[in-house]
Amino acid sequence: MIKFRIIYIALLVIFFIQSCEESENELNNEITVSISDFTINIDENPSAGLSLGTVVSTTNQGSISFSITQQTPNQAIEINAATGEITVLTESLFDYETNPTITAIVKADNSGISDTANITININDVNEVVDDYKLLAVSDLGEIFEIGNNTGNIENVGQINKENSNSILSTNNLISSEDKIYSIEYVYSPSPTNNLLIFDRQNGTSQIIPLTLPSTINGEERGIIAFAWNNNNLIGVIAENVLLNNSTKHIINIDLQDNSITDLGITFNEDKITSMIKINSKVYLTTSGEGFLEVDLSNNTVNNVSSINGCRMALINNSELAIMQLAAGGVKPGIINLTNQTVSDNSNGEVYGLGTLLGNSIYENQVYLNLVSSYDLNLHLGILKTNFETNENTIVEINSTSVNRNLIILDTVN
Repeated sequence: MIKFRIIYIALLVIFFIQSCEESENELNNEITVSISDFTINIDENPSAGLSLGTVVSTTNQGSISFSITQQTPNQAIEINAATGEITVLTESLFDYETNPTITAIVKADNSGISDTANITININDVNEVVDDYKLLAVSDLGEIFEIGNNTGNIENVGQINKENSNSILSTNNLISSEDKIYSIEYVYSPSPTNNLLIFDRQNGTSQIIPLTLPSTINGEERGIIAFAWNNNNLIGVIAENVLLNNSTKHIINIDLQDNSITDLGITFNEDKITSMIKINSKVYLTTSGEGFLEVDLSNNTVNNVSSINGCRMALINNSELAIMQLAAGGVKPGIINLTNQTVSDNSNGEVYGLGTLLGNSIYENQVYLNLVSSYDLNLHLGILKTNFETNENTIVEINSTSVNRNLIILDTVN
């Protein structure tokens, strides 16, 4: 009898133990969810969709669903409901000056059991590159571009219409006023014709005006090969034969009111004209290897300073001109002193390449600006900024490797 009681008690003990284990298992099967706070530091102005990371959350069974319950500013970030990955939703809100810190509360939920975490995104202030102005540049195909002076962002904003769409424009014959761009197209229709091309910068329209050259200028291939501003008109150079070396060149005036041309009675024979500027009663012309010409309109004389050769002149003041001097392997910046007819070297030993030697450039805010290339720098095209006060050269790379390099700077655009 005692034996049976012992067996009975043993069975009760076993049953009790099993019941306790089952109760403990039931407790262990309750869902638990936990989530950790998330903090990150990032630079301002990220791209939309950029992954910021994944919040860490755990559960003892099943899966978690994530959601954002609150964020400041609103719509700054979003979260993947299944993975907890946080991404940039509105990139403009990631601006240090406006929102140095972005915060949010994220909920992790599993079948009604949830936990929340704080999201903190600290925005780093970045020195942003912005443009002070844009450069107006035109190519020998008549393409019109605007280029950010600090970013190098380039945009095609127009096209100069030509009589012949295949015409190549001499960049010596490109010039701009505040509202118009002027150029010359040399075509056969059927005889040689010099068309004055006028592009309206305000509305994007073009005019093509055939010019009548003075009968006092002889030659079968007469062509306008360079011009510059002459107050509100243009002063230019006509070659008696654009196809022959050493043909006579004539200084002319183009009246932009009636498009008439006047021969000023001044001639010379240098061929390789690269740029042209008028200051008061004198006209200055650079050449490629044939000297620097000073044309005095008051006494009809032409003086050649053979030691100065180059291109891309820009007006600094009435006694100084910026120039890209010809050098071994390319060109380099310098200053022509018009008083003593000398040129300084402001290159810092650096030489650059040009898509074309023809045409002027500009001097803006004490900086001489040129569009250059460089094999050594692996530079397709860039803005060379020469500060003559500090004698420093800096380059802003154009953000395109396919743009036509045969273009020059005409003006600035605010």
